[in-house]
Amino acid sequence: MTIGIIGGGLSGLTAAALFAKQGTPVTLWDAGLLGGRATSQTVKGFTFNYGAHAIYGRDQSILRKLTKQLGIEVTWLDFSASRAKYEFSGHLTAIPANAWGLLKTEVIEGTNKVRFTWEIIKTILRVERGDPQQSIGQWLKTERVDEQVAQLMLDLASTNFFTAEPEKIPSDVYFEYYQKLFRTRKPVSYIEGGWQGLVQELERIILENRGEILKKTKITAVESTKTGFLVRDRKKQEWNVERIIFAVPPREILKMATPTAIQRFVTPYASHEPVEVFVYDLGLHPYIQTPYSYIYDRSHRAFITDLSHYDASLAPKDGQVLQAIAYLEHDRLEDPDYIGHVRTGIEQMLDVHFADWRQRIVAERTIKRAVVQEIKWKMGQAPLATHIPDHAGVAFVGDWCEGTGQLSELAFTSAVSVFNRWA
Repeated sequence: MTIGIIGGGLSGLTAAALFAKQGTPVTLWDAGLLGGRATSQTVKGFTFNYGAHAIYGRDQSILRKLTKQLGIEVTWLDFSASRAKYEFSGHLTAIPANAWGLLKTEVIEGTNKVRFTWEIIKTILRVERGDPQQSIGQWLKTERVDEQVAQLMLDLASTNFFTAEPEKIPSDVYFEYYQKLFRTRKPVSYIEGGWQGLVQELERIILENRGEILKKTKITAVESTKTGFLVRDRKKQEWNVERIIFAVPPREILKMATPTAIQRFVTPYASHEPVEVFVYDLGLHPYIQTPYSYIYDRSHRAFITDLSHYDASLAPKDGQVLQAIAYLEHDRLEDPDYIGHVRTGIEQMLDVHFADWRQRIVAERTIKRAVVQEIKWKMGQAPLATHIPDHAGVAFVGDWCEGTGQLSELAFTSAVSVFNRWA
């Protein structure tokens, strides 16, 4: 069996590494730089990631299993819950990310802490499962959940699903996700060196096991043959493979010339809304000492992370990398005043929590509409299946596909699903 993989993001690289490690001949084509959206950029000695590179619930994450299975070497940097804060009613309070935070936080009051804890217990025990026909916002109203408890549940959804509209998440998706996450002992972790460290490790595994990676190779056509597929790039180079994996988003697949069955299968998903955020990366010098490394502001639907607190390699000596991310409302993205308002909100947060940041800027980068997931979890939208019924030689992987978890976790689990089916 020979396999061709179109797309070198996390999902394509993971699939290629798994098959190559098994000894299956693999060719991976990527139109740009390996990593897709999971890339890093160095500006004046400061390393900026394209969006957050957090891994949620790493003690239960499939990435933990993959690192062992593939022999990937990564250094985990775990989130400091005691240094994480909520901006609440004009001051900072503890984030209820664990039992200590729930005890200390002012976001939720006395008896409501008990109610919130009860919701956590019911979710863990799968007493609460939600309803695929009902959003979490509708579910909270139907169940008459206390306003403070409901708001905190939606805040959690904003931070984990990266959305400004958490109330639109299907309730069954919400509870399935938190059934797993509420049990974790490592709620948020980072990878030393950013995404680039993981991308380089996956590339190493592929090449060491005789896999082929063709960079800056844009595939424009995939044709069915008697033995599999003929793959062609824009320079008219051709390759023959027995099976094909698309590791690019649905809208990119539709730009290629592909068999009708693939076009029909993918078309409904190409118009789905993605998850988009505003990203503001800052490289500062000298370092601004604070008692917190993460701040979430409910009013601005935004958070700031001091990434260099976790990973000193991201900044020069005595330097600091701050990353601010604001969740965007899709319906307002074409309004320039809205984007300006979002940036102003982030700057106000920085003014309050990182005094003198403007005077310490060495490097900065702004991404006004960074896509962190191709298909947003909301009512009326669904992820792409990894396989087409009755077309055993075609598969799809990516964070827009069916899988377990959110964001990058979907990229990993969809790749593993295809590997397990074909291995």
